[in-house]
Amino acid sequence: MILVTGATGFIGSHLMCRLALNDIFPVAMYRHESNKNKVKKLFQSQFSDAEERFEKIIWRKADFRDLPRLSSAFEGITHVYHCAGYISLAQRDSNKLLEINVKGSAYLINLCLSHSIQKLVYVSSIAALGNNPTSKVIDENTPWDNNTDKTPYAYSKYGGEMEVWRGMQEGLDAVIINPGIILGEGSPIGTILDRFKKGLRWYTPGTKAMVGIEDVIEVMDQLMHSEINGERFILVAENWSGKALASRLIQLGGHKKSAVCIPKGFLYSLWVLEHFIQIFGIRRRFLTRAMINSQYEEKNIDGEKIKSFLDFKYSPIESLL
Repeated sequence: MILVTGATGFIGSHLMCRLALNDIFPVAMYRHESNKNKVKKLFQSQFSDAEERFEKIIWRKADFRDLPRLSSAFEGITHVYHCAGYISLAQRDSNKLLEINVKGSAYLINLCLSHSIQKLVYVSSIAALGNNPTSKVIDENTPWDNNTDKTPYAYSKYGGEMEVWRGMQEGLDAVIINPGIILGEGSPIGTILDRFKKGLRWYTPGTKAMVGIEDVIEVMDQLMHSEINGERFILVAENWSGKALASRLIQLGGHKKSAVCIPKGFLYSLWVLEHFIQIFGIRRRFLTRAMINSQYEEKNIDGEKIKSFLDFKYSPIESLL
């Protein structure tokens, strides 16, 4: 039996549709009852018999901070898609990121080992990739550098990956995927893209590495049914500059405005201001230097490795905007 963690999230819900299309109805892990409606709505947009398919899902409520509850979700499980995780770029969420993405992943790996799980597909992020200051390209072999400043989210996803690698060393069959910015129905980035189409013209020039949700799900499905083990794969279809992306979205919205770059110094001014706001106890900081720098970094992320392992071709990003 298959377990899907984060089943009500963006990736998890699309994965549930793919499984249902193949008449596979997994154990779906969720935290809040209301979130199940997101999956139901997606099913309704995909299937004429959505209600019948949705009712076949086995729902188990669990939280990665509650080991006994998490353990109970593993009853009868043989394969795991780990799509769950906490996403935030805010400095104030550092502890929560580590608690869920690192400690929660450690719990999950231990349970996979103790239940003799046959295969784990772990969803990480391009945030967990290394970054060589001397190279303009990042791939699976780019080494992690602790001397390079990174966001709290990046540290948490890297920590989660380390738990998966530890599990592999202890005998767990697993693969890791590192998707870029994922586009598709219900994408968290969708709201921001729509703002550009409605006339927003301010952008940061850093590279945006993007991939479609259907491509991500296709790779996850193929990897689970393959003999591939002990590998990680970057999933990036295309790299666009911030200016090119903003300009194209503005054009798609029917506007003739030109895109305007936000000066890096402006964001640093906000970063300093937040320090003072935190000192006076008004609110905790959101911005980090690493977050700001990442918005201005112009590096290509190479997602070609997966093509040498699977029969797979990326969808063009233009068709997803």
